[in-house]
Amino acid sequence: MTTSTTELREINVKIARAYDQVPYDPVIVPEIDAARVLGIAALYGAGPQTGSYDVLDLGCGTGVQLARVAPHNGGGRLVGTDLSQSACTFASERCAALGARARIVCSDFLDLDPAALGQFDLIYHVGVLYITPPEVQRRLLTLVAACLKPGGVAVLSYYYGTHALLLAGLRQTLRLAVPRDIPADEQVGRARAVLRDMARSLAQQGGERAMLSVLQHAGARADSIFYHELLGEHFHALSTAGLEDALGAHGVHFLNWVWPGPQGRPATARDRAFLADTLDYSGGGYHYTVFAKTDSARGPSPRENVLWESRLVREGRSVPAVFRDPSSGFSVNANVVTTAALEMLADGPRGWDTLAPAVAKDMSARIPPVTDALETLDEELLLLWQYGLLAPLWRR
Repeated sequence: MTTSTTELREINVKIARAYDQVPYDPVIVPEIDAARVLGIAALYGAGPQTGSYDVLDLGCGTGVQLARVAPHNGGGRLVGTDLSQSACTFASERCAALGARARIVCSDFLDLDPAALGQFDLIYHVGVLYITPPEVQRRLLTLVAACLKPGGVAVLSYYYGTHALLLAGLRQTLRLAVPRDIPADEQVGRARAVLRDMARSLAQQGGERAMLSVLQHAGARADSIFYHELLGEHFHALSTAGLEDALGAHGVHFLNWVWPGPQGRPATARDRAFLADTLDYSGGGYHYTVFAKTDSARGPSPRENVLWESRLVREGRSVPAVFRDPSSGFSVNANVVTTAALEMLADGPRGWDTLAPAVAKDMSARIPPVTDALETLDEELLLLWQYGLLAPLWRR
């Protein structure tokens, strides 16, 4: 069923009013900081060509992400848009010290003109797409594509997978169970009571563990997020393959999740996207993803202009060497090539241009010499990145 433009505007007004009534700042996620996002993009040959880059935040809220990127974008433009008047007021105040290079536009997404906004090297579209009507989603994706420069990078967030599909169904139940004409805090309180009753009933009946997990995670949300996502006008589970299909028509392609997984290996964007969806059916959840206006057939290469940052610490002096991630407890038994690289990275981030010659020299001096050292290094850097143990940082 197609929704008329008038109806879409009315829905958007309701969404804006809800955010005016219950504002919230987004949670700070260091993994979507520009250096890390652009580092992922660089692995696929995308990203800014200079140290000064322009940033657009579609759905900027109170301007937290713009203020966070401002010290690092080399004096480039910073533009934020939002449909909540109160959020835009906060964002303008937060970004006032940035002067003329920062601009906040309070507008319905349907009224945004890509020609007037201009083109950008980096676009954030976080916490918005999945709570808008499908027709508005299509408009937003077209807007993202139109506002990206060649090589430009977009960060999108959304829910997908079994967990997200159950969450979408739960939202429908809660909206039917809770009156909409009472204050927001009372709506949240009643909805939480419904969740507790549902969880109790399912547990007594030996209910499906997946749904019990969804109820538990839903109940753990902060009140503001609970209100907007589980009692809001819209909530959709969006597949990575579906987004690749929609954005790919405009030359914008899926690179990877911000927290990479095994889908880093397939060379084409389409294959990566379908593998990402397949993995999501084991549970899924909330994703921050990186798209770029770049060649869809290009896979990641660790030899690009990035700095590799390691979280691994060597334990003892055993052979083969064992490296451990203190935060996760994950351990790696490293071969001699990986050991040489990780010991260099222990002193700080390094690029391929310094890692490769040093590792090659070390391996050639061994008796017998280690052959194909650089090919091994290439493979190992990508593998450790896919397990979240190394991070590529953008190199200006």
